[in-house]
Amino acid sequence: MGLYIHIPFCASICSYCHFARTADHGPALRARFVAGVKRELALRRAACPILQSQRRPLKTCYLGGGTPSALEPELMTELLADILSGFATSDDFELTAEANPESLTPELATAWRAAGIARVSLGVQSLDPQVLTLLGRQCDPATARATIAMACQTFPRVSADWIIGPGLQRDSLLAELSEAVAVGVSHFSVYILEIHPGTKLEQRINRGQVQLLPDSETEALYLAVVEHLDRLGIVQYEVSNFARPGQESRHNQNYWRHRPWLGLGPGAHGYWGRRRYANHDDVHDWLAAIEAGDLPEASVDELDGPARRLERLILRLRTKQGVPLKLLPPGALDLERGVSEGLWQVQAGFLGLTSQGFLRIDTIEERLARLTL
Repeated sequence: MGLYIHIPFCASICSYCHFARTADHGPALRARFVAGVKRELALRRAACPILQSQRRPLKTCYLGGGTPSALEPELMTELLADILSGFATSDDFELTAEANPESLTPELATAWRAAGIARVSLGVQSLDPQVLTLLGRQCDPATARATIAMACQTFPRVSADWIIGPGLQRDSLLAELSEAVAVGVSHFSVYILEIHPGTKLEQRINRGQVQLLPDSETEALYLAVVEHLDRLGIVQYEVSNFARPGQESRHNQNYWRHRPWLGLGPGAHGYWGRRRYANHDDVHDWLAAIEAGDLPEASVDELDGPARRLERLILRLRTKQGVPLKLLPPGALDLERGVSEGLWQVQAGFLGLTSQGFLRIDTIEERLARLTL
């Protein structure tokens, strides 16, 4: 099983962000949050015999946000020591924490390593100052470059995020990725920017202050990234994820293989058996439920057989390995046509999307959903 802990604190809110997060916090709230995560785990253990028995070893733990690097090192150490002491772990256990480059200082990195964090995921997004300003990022390129280098010297495994969106220039983007690989980054998550309702970026787009790239340019940039990273030995293994062989994210692979995971913290999601839940997004609502002795769940879905099969199918479709042909609904896809159009490959009993196919994954998933549910 995997464990995800959502740390909602940020120094400021990026223009595109829609995750559970807050920039309104201080030491007292952060300390209450840590106590709340420990209390939530106790509540979930009380409700689940498997968690009480420790029959499932923990394979991965991922600290996301928000900005985990906004949490004081003492609180992070306390949180990890308390939470992980209650689990058996697998031999290849992976502990990852996200960080923004401007808040991951050498002192914090050292404290994280001492706490057991062996993999760090840096939210770089770009090394272009104009793009960083448009995204509402607080980090400047020089600080990001210094932090990338420091992280690669401190942690055994380093991942970095980039965003494909307005203001990008192809040659500059590819040069940035080359620079990060040369320093030692072995994993990349490269996302096509999504515009979410209620974000500052959506408001600026609606006012005509920001122009999105045409779809054709966005797709060309994505395919250029795939080809460029491959030449550098960083291979695509999922829609948005690329790694040097052996450096893939074990935590994310848990999701795509439909394995159970426990989610703790505001906005965290979890999946266990047939049950999928989502916690309250607002940290105060989440804390109020926990401090009243209740599970802090905003929604719960009990997935039936068809829904579980569809989810398993779609999650596998996101990976380069693809989905076993036997799991596809009969006649769901015109296999020969998809091969001829370059959308997927069919071999050894699997259908695996190409990079071109990943750009059409939403349409493919919609068709599968109509035939499966």
